[in-house]
Amino acid sequence: MVETPPLHERYRIVRRLGTGAFATVYLADDLQMGRPVAVKIVQHSIDVEDRVLREAQAAAKLNHQHIVTVYEMVREADRTLLFSEYVQGKTLRECYRERSLKDADILEVGMQMCRALEHAHKRGVVHRDVKPENIMLADEDAIDVRLMDFGVAQLEDKISITTTGDLVGTIAYMSPEQAECRSVDSRTDIYSLALTLYEGLVRRNPADGKRLHELLLDASRPAIAPLATIRPDLPQELSDTLRKAMARDRYARPDAATFGRMLAQAAKLLPEGRRARPPVKSKEPRATSRDERFVTKVLPRAVLGPAEGSRLAYVGQHLVAAALALCSLAYVLPHVPFYPTAALIPLIAAPAFVALVWPFGGGVLSLVLMAPPIFAYGVGWGVVYAVLAVVTMGLLRWRHREWAALLPGALPLAVAGYLGLALMPLAGALLRRWGALVGFLSGLLLALVGNLAGWSRLPYTFAPSPGSTLAAAKHANSPGTVLAELARFLHARPELALQIVLFTLFSLPLYAWIGRSAGTRMWGMSIYLTLVFLAFVLGPIALFGAPVHMGPLLVTYAPCAIITFLLSFLTPSVRRGSL
Repeated sequence: MVETPPLHERYRIVRRLGTGAFATVYLADDLQMGRPVAVKIVQHSIDVEDRVLREAQAAAKLNHQHIVTVYEMVREADRTLLFSEYVQGKTLRECYRERSLKDADILEVGMQMCRALEHAHKRGVVHRDVKPENIMLADEDAIDVRLMDFGVAQLEDKISITTTGDLVGTIAYMSPEQAECRSVDSRTDIYSLALTLYEGLVRRNPADGKRLHELLLDASRPAIAPLATIRPDLPQELSDTLRKAMARDRYARPDAATFGRMLAQAAKLLPEGRRARPPVKSKEPRATSRDERFVTKVLPRAVLGPAEGSRLAYVGQHLVAAALALCSLAYVLPHVPFYPTAALIPLIAAPAFVALVWPFGGGVLSLVLMAPPIFAYGVGWGVVYAVLAVVTMGLLRWRHREWAALLPGALPLAVAGYLGLALMPLAGALLRRWGALVGFLSGLLLALVGNLAGWSRLPYTFAPSPGSTLAAAKHANSPGTVLAELARFLHARPELALQIVLFTLFSLPLYAWIGRSAGTRMWGMSIYLTLVFLAFVLGPIALFGAPVHMGPLLVTYAPCAIITFLLSFLTPSVRRGSL
């Protein structure tokens, strides 16, 4: 068998990769550069020749890690050849058929595509045919995508590349303005990308089963079911993000950079089992702009709701919610008489059981059961309690952390075992920046409970208590009176005000900023824990002359330091501002 001579004395055909409506693509060896290349051979016609030229012109403007690089174009008498980067892997369409991608992998594809589109849009290139067939996933351990086929791309520095009335692109992924033959811009690509991601998450395209004339009649795309109605297990933020990106009004859609950031934020809310594999590093240096380097690493976040691969987090959230409800009610109900003694055990056990099954419901029920005793103590106290409870539960519910809303209520019972301070770093690890809210409420509640209960020493300063100075506010009907007495109390006990501040700071996962290497984290964590200890020991003495009982403080601080030190290694690093 006679060997076929190389194309243009340089490219040796290895095998055919695929055939489309306009071209055939081959794998070839570049004999000069010693690398595999993809060769697209297009037989000439007026429209096809223009399309190939547009692809070459568009590719000439682009140089990005997630866009297939076109090396050169050769025009012959009856055909045109495009020589481009060869990506060994599968198209996104093939991955969708095999169902081989996790939810977080699909979002990682979207984030990388946003970077590619941002790069193209900044250079005046609109792809106009974003779809699963034009997205290639390289055979790597991590998600690494390439955007292909700029054959229908619009170069924005040209008036038009089509005659009036032409439909360009794949109908099932067209934006409303594109399907209606109106002018298009970069937001067309955002719509098509969002629809591509939506298809992967729900396992089908909304156009499936429709005939061509139905798609053309339904060009405005009026009804695409919200993601939340089909996949209620996914974060609501992700549904909102895709809804905005697929808005019928293109001016309501985000640009590529914003869409990428929205996907990154939604990806953080996915359960741990759906966490994306880390992005692959480019094997060859490529030019990237500062705007392309936004955070896409998916951090582990605990989110309420069953999910594949996140059963441990799911069970842990429910157990924590039940334990916090049990501890809160076990301390409050016996110490603030209101309910009959015989009813206390059922009233404590029932909400804890509900929280075990449904953390939000159990948390709300626990807060409701604690309200009557507090209102009986004083209407003003009840109003302050109700406002704080509603705001705290609402904020944590908004961030899908409602299972931790009762953590401050469990603190007084934990103090009896000198473990209360250990809850603060745990709050930071579980709640991220919302740990500061829980830490503030915990410090405030501890000071209130200690004074109202007449503790002789108030942790963790362990200074002698002057007695129940807040007793004057008992039966206060005005929240203003309660707040005034509380301010007077903290003014008289400034070391407790300092303690509230330290609780707030200590409930932030500051260790997540320390560094990524084990050595850096070890030294950074050691310095951090030392400073925290000195703040608790020396702060009250230096600022207010308040004595500190070192024995109980050391017993309290030891488990806290151990927990925090371990969490510093188990919890991934985060970028500043992303807590």
